[in-house]
Amino acid sequence: MVEFTIPGRPFAKQRPKAAIVAGRARVYTPKETVSFEGKVAEIARPFFPEPIEGPVKLRIVAVFAVPASWSKKKSAAHEGGFHVQRPDGDNLLKSIKDGLNRIAWRDDCQVSDARCVKRWGRYDETFVQVEALS
Repeated sequence: MVEFTIPGRPFAKQRPKAAIVAGRARVYTPKETVSFEGKVAEIARPFFPEPIEGPVKLRIVAVFAVPASWSKKKSAAHEGGFHVQRPDGDNLLKSIKDGLNRIAWRDDCQVSDARCVKRWGRYDETFVQVEALS
């Protein structure tokens, strides 16, 4: 089992964008998504000498910092509690899965057991746990 932390605000995969270039439609991935997936890959690479073969279990805990504008009472009441605002958990999973492609596994279709938990906390960070199931 491999565990690591991605510092900073949890990032959800963005939808592809479309543009007309030289009269032709072009679909591309937004640069913020590409940047975050690269950050995930960079952090994870030292933990995976080679990609896992076979089925994989993926667990992530996305921790969102309690807003500074909240009162101390409200902050204390929410810390450690579930985060029920945007972004969606499935989009958080997608960004991590795509960032780990060809590093933790050959293709994200190998992720046969995935779970994302969103919580409030003191700091923005994402905990990632990857485990081979075979």
